[in-house]
Amino acid sequence: MKLSDKARASISRVVEKFKTSSLSAVTKIARIRLSASAPSNAWSFSNKVLAFMQAEELDCRGFRQWQEAGRKVSKGSKAVYIIRPLLYKGKTGNDKEDAKAVCLGFSAIPVFAASSTEGDTPLPEYTPVELPPLSDVAKRLGIQVSYVPVTEDRLGDCRPDGSAIRLGSHDTRVFFHELTHAIHARIGGELKGGQHQDQETIAEFTTAVLMDLYGMGDTTGNAWKYISQYADDPLLAITRALGMVEKVLAVLTSEKE
Repeated sequence: MKLSDKARASISRVVEKFKTSSLSAVTKIARIRLSASAPSNAWSFSNKVLAFMQAEELDCRGFRQWQEAGRKVSKGSKAVYIIRPLLYKGKTGNDKEDAKAVCLGFSAIPVFAASSTEGDTPLPEYTPVELPPLSDVAKRLGIQVSYVPVTEDRLGDCRPDGSAIRLGSHDTRVFFHELTHAIHARIGGELKGGQHQDQETIAEFTTAVLMDLYGMGDTTGNAWKYISQYADDPLLAITRALGMVEKVLAVLTSEKE
């Protein structure tokens, strides 16, 4: 696949900004938030991660909690589990309760994901009214895209084989980043689990190029800051990543044409 002249020009502009340190201001990315009524808002971070890793969703509730929300757990649905501490308050010789509670262990609490329920009360819809550029390409390539609240340690993620991405923000940058991961996986084989310098550099630099290509703003400041978390020399990391960046862009732009 041949890389378009427009894509090459965008790469050159972004590289030049990195070389000259003429970077954009760093801007925050707004998250998709759970409904205020979701019980998991009050959970510990550990329980949120537990539920999210098992159910691939953050809005998980018990039987009664779903009934109170106007829905019921679908027949045959499997529970996921969070934990709660078993606390015991001892007593002093004066028959007064001690101020400190002692944790004797933990118990598993079954909860069910929103997708495992049914009912007349509709679930919250997180998909944006206007989809970002290249959404049609993702669909054509069979990449499942879902917008859902995610845990605080991420803004989105991609399955190692590139078959599906989850987005915890409506910001186009997050979509471009995870879509790049998905295309990278299809070109180079399954992604390595966790955060790796080469993978993250490719995804974030490609994102900056796509934002330029589609006239959606200069995000080089965010890209530099992000890549700096993984590489001591971001410019060197980008230089090493350019080969795969060009391959990813070639796939995306050729599918778009």
